[in-house]
Amino acid sequence: MKFKRKGILSLLIVFLVGTQVIGVFADSFVTLRVGSRGTEVIRLQQALKDRGLFHSSTTGYYGKITKSSVINFQRNNNLTVDGIAGNQTQSKLYSTQNSYTTLRFGSRGNSVIRLQQALKDKGYFLNNTTGYYGKVTQTAVINFQRDSKLTVDGIAGVQTQTALFSKPTVVSRGSTSTRSFSSDDLYWLSRIIHAESVGEPYQGQVAVGNVVLNRVASKEFPNSVYNVIFEYYKNIPQFSPVADGTIYNAPSQSSISAAKEALSGSRPVGNATYFFNPDKAAATWIVRNKVYVTKIGGHVFYS
Repeated sequence: MKFKRKGILSLLIVFLVGTQVIGVFADSFVTLRVGSRGTEVIRLQQALKDRGLFHSSTTGYYGKITKSSVINFQRNNNLTVDGIAGNQTQSKLYSTQNSYTTLRFGSRGNSVIRLQQALKDKGYFLNNTTGYYGKVTQTAVINFQRDSKLTVDGIAGVQTQTALFSKPTVVSRGSTSTRSFSSDDLYWLSRIIHAESVGEPYQGQVAVGNVVLNRVASKEFPNSVYNVIFEYYKNIPQFSPVADGTIYNAPSQSSISAAKEALSGSRPVGNATYFFNPDKAAATWIVRNKVYVTKIGGHVFYS
């Protein structure tokens, strides 16, 4: 009888330990470190900012300031101090962010900033984050709720915030392709469109997005939006906004809309994989080696 009790007790201990281990690894995060970019870095920076550890603007780039903030957080929480935001660090950082305070018109504070940034990442909030829940924020919430098939009331309650802060929204590329694109793709595509197409007609903006996505689909180029935009050839960026830094400028509403349209399958320049403005560059190699497709606004497109 004693043997049976011991056996049952041992099984119970194993079960409890196993449950705890499963619980520890239930949430997995992409490891972020110096050089990382994208919406996950923005989320990290905002979470650090909410705790008073990050004092700059959220940029989406993991540089020295972000690393220093992570180190301070790790030191304060008895974690391994290495400046790398791995699973353990992010689990601890986001551990208090699963319970949401209802936010509505008139609300203020860091929770509103986080809400605005999340809406901004998904293309719904186009202003600078202010920490004040006014009409612009309310409208952005309404639009997000409508697109997400949630109750449309302009109030960011638990349901709305859970949907907003969940994994990146997946945008379908269209019925002719099985590939899907994330909100991170929208984030970068809208920025390259804005940087390359200021002053261009809307169709020309969609066309720039079309070119980037054609490169993603081509075996001759990297297979992600981010890597296509930041590709270098002989130490020279393929897109000038990467060289001059304008890739990091906040996109206009039309640029975001153009990115969404391109991601949805719009192809105004067909299979074109190159474009340039002949008033600003000769692009002799493109003219000699590629096939002319069309001209939209100031850009000519080649495949």
